[in-house]
Amino acid sequence: MLLLLVMLTSLSAWSSETESETSASNVFVLPAQFRHEAALPFSYTVSHHNHIDALLASAPKWQQHDAGALNLGEVDDQVWLKVILKNDSLIEIPLLLSINNNLLDSITAYILQANHSILTLDLGDSRPLVQRPIKHEAQLVPLEIPGKNQIVVYLNVRHHGALNIPLSLWHPVEYLKYKSKFNLIYGILAGFILAMIATNFMMYSFTRRKYFLHGTLLLTSIWLLLVHLYGFGYRYLYADWQWMQQYGQSILVLMSTLLLIPIQRSAILPVTHRENVDNKLKYLLIISCLVTVICTLLPISFAMKCAYVFSIALVLYFCGITLFANATKFSHKLVVIGVYVSLLISLCYQFGFELGLLSGALLERPVTYLCSLFLCSYVSYILAKQYIAEREAHIKQQEHKLAKTRAEDALLKEKLIIQEQAREDLESSIDERTFELQVTLRELEEKNRELEKLNMEDPLTKVKNRRYFDKRLMMEVRRSRREQTTLSVIMLDIDHFKRVNDVYGHLAGDHTICAFAHSIQQHLKRPHDEVFRYGGEEFVILLPNTSQQGAHDIAQQIREATEQCVVNIADQTIRFTTSAGVYSAIATDTQNPTIFTDLADKALYEAKQQGRNRVCTYQLK
Repeated sequence: MLLLLVMLTSLSAWSSETESETSASNVFVLPAQFRHEAALPFSYTVSHHNHIDALLASAPKWQQHDAGALNLGEVDDQVWLKVILKNDSLIEIPLLLSINNNLLDSITAYILQANHSILTLDLGDSRPLVQRPIKHEAQLVPLEIPGKNQIVVYLNVRHHGALNIPLSLWHPVEYLKYKSKFNLIYGILAGFILAMIATNFMMYSFTRRKYFLHGTLLLTSIWLLLVHLYGFGYRYLYADWQWMQQYGQSILVLMSTLLLIPIQRSAILPVTHRENVDNKLKYLLIISCLVTVICTLLPISFAMKCAYVFSIALVLYFCGITLFANATKFSHKLVVIGVYVSLLISLCYQFGFELGLLSGALLERPVTYLCSLFLCSYVSYILAKQYIAEREAHIKQQEHKLAKTRAEDALLKEKLIIQEQAREDLESSIDERTFELQVTLRELEEKNRELEKLNMEDPLTKVKNRRYFDKRLMMEVRRSRREQTTLSVIMLDIDHFKRVNDVYGHLAGDHTICAFAHSIQQHLKRPHDEVFRYGGEEFVILLPNTSQQGAHDIAQQIREATEQCVVNIADQTIRFTTSAGVYSAIATDTQNPTIFTDLADKALYEAKQQGRNRVCTYQLK
């Protein structure tokens, strides 16, 4: 059948070439109410000249073509088309000359106007989209014919591969209506495929099943192939990437067939298991990827033929392994073969245009689109069905495990009852021991509080002891440095306390110390001001955030009160005085807090040296 088609096409081309040219070229006369001319008559010639001046100077022999697409097969030279349009009306008519083949490499339009000027326009997918006179996916040449005039349009067409040139003439309004209707139908179908792509990708995102990813890639490659064939890829996706426009068809044709291999290897489609077919499919996938890469290095025409021949061979192999598959249902196997046949029809239909066996406007024949839509719908359906089957199998497995677990639970109930009784007995015993432990812990807490109080309190005077003073001093030194406030320390000592012990006894001395501590506490008003027994008859007062003058005044008040204090014991009256040393400063070294007590002690020593019963303040030299 292919040989017969080639012979018929060659015979038709030969017969058209042998027709003698008429003395005058056909002139297409435009009616006043022109809307659309689907089959436009024109003349053509094959020449090696690439410019209109050189062509006209060579006096070419034009051959007439009355209707239909011009199909010359593969032509090495350049093809020139001549279209003469005449306007017999009095009004200017705007027109669009459409070359209904989006895949032609290069088209140069020369428009000879009534004033003998030539307007040159460049089209074709080997040039950027911005160079086209109308930035549209179709090859459009805008024309304007004044009233009672005619124009001549020359088209220089160059293409790698079979040359298929369908021409049509449109009024711009009618063409806009036609494209709006066409784009609406195409957009709905393309949106349906995009919805299937998005659904498969979302299913892969949620389930992480690899076959959903394979289906997404397959449907995406088919969608890109349709977008490429219909010119929308060149307009919206890669308008400035001419290499992709040239090689995109061969690459996408190979991708749309080789991506069926991973789906077949996942055992979703019926595949025969004889002679280790899975390994063959794996090697076939590697070979297909290599062929795809190699096609990008070959000439465009040869790469296109290799892509279609290899893809058709792949689909025939898929039909073979499906035909001999051990499918449980023959209807399932028959449907899959029908899907492969539809893919084969689509590939052969496109390959027919590339070989020159078919001609005309590819976009007006929805064979490729319908076959691709059927393939995408079935792939999406079979993937969803596979996932549902896996889910049902998983649910049955879970139900089986649940039934087994329930049986095991019934056997364990008696053990649980026995264990529950033992647990209750154990809890009762634990509650008794816990109560005893809580009582013991409460007693220990009370003892600890008493010990802590004894540890930080002087047993004689009931003021804080030296150990607690060291901790408190460290805290206040850090606060003084952090807040940059003055910390004051007062060291006090009872004058001639040894004489009190020697004359009145140690018991009287203890009473004197207690009276002195009580007198000091009465002069401390703020919560943070506190007195500590530093040792023997010596006491220290810690005054946070207190200036030197304020500390000196407090020390002076304590000295005066002590001078008036009288201790009565065993009908004896004891009077005593005190000396005090004051040191005030903002802390700078938190590692050496004893500097406050050392310098206050020096001031106290100075008060003793000056005669006692006085207050001295340490002054930094």
